[in-house]
Amino acid sequence: MWGWWQRKRRKQWLEAGLSNDQRETLRQSVWQYERLKRPEQQQLAAWTRVFVEEKYWEGCGGQKITPEIKLTVAGQAGLMALGWPTWYFDATPTILIYPDAYMAPNQERPLPGGLTIVRDEAREGEAHYRGPVVLNRAEIESGGLGNIDARNLVIHEFAHQIDLANGREADGIPPLTSAIHPDEWRKEFQWARQRLSRDVERNLSTVIDPYGLHSPAEFFAVSCEIFFQDSPTLQHFEPRLHELLVRFFRVDPLAWGEPPG
Repeated sequence: MWGWWQRKRRKQWLEAGLSNDQRETLRQSVWQYERLKRPEQQQLAAWTRVFVEEKYWEGCGGQKITPEIKLTVAGQAGLMALGWPTWYFDATPTILIYPDAYMAPNQERPLPGGLTIVRDEAREGEAHYRGPVVLNRAEIESGGLGNIDARNLVIHEFAHQIDLANGREADGIPPLTSAIHPDEWRKEFQWARQRLSRDVERNLSTVIDPYGLHSPAEFFAVSCEIFFQDSPTLQHFEPRLHELLVRFFRVDPLAWGEPPG
């Protein structure tokens, strides 16, 4: 019964789409929107309506949830679904939003010798297996304006949610179609990560955020950020990685041109 009701509601929202004012919000808060072809704009707007309606939104740390914030988050996440129009991040029921970076309490950190410390930890966002995505308004807004170090917190955290679709532990290998063999994915991402590590060791500037060296899961997330935020640069310096992400997402952001500076 729930599946039937969900499909019915989604159909209604898809047909209704967004108002002109809501589309203007997308244009202002998701820089890629006005560079999409008209059918892609229509698809993104309709997808955004479903995402906004289905998720539970909650403000934290005094942050008020506004329609503009919902549309901005949904529009940026929706770029990842342009090639997968029925992909609504169903395993992510809740979006929590802080005004800025926040403190995550009681985080466990292992130490050498088998010891573990528990302390509060500053974070910009986080993603939980079959749980909420946590974001902050400052990063949400900056990611939608253009190429600011190829960063986009919304894409980063929802990349983790894609990764977690395979299981409780994110490993940098999302659910792959038959068009991509897991060994091909694993090897290319491993090689790209090794190149990043080499450049960091040599104190060279890097295309991909060095935060990706923390783990394969983080490398996948930061690769998704630059793929959607500054695809021309990624394609120039990491063409094989770019091509693999094009095949996975079934969309090529190169068609959107250079991002705003």
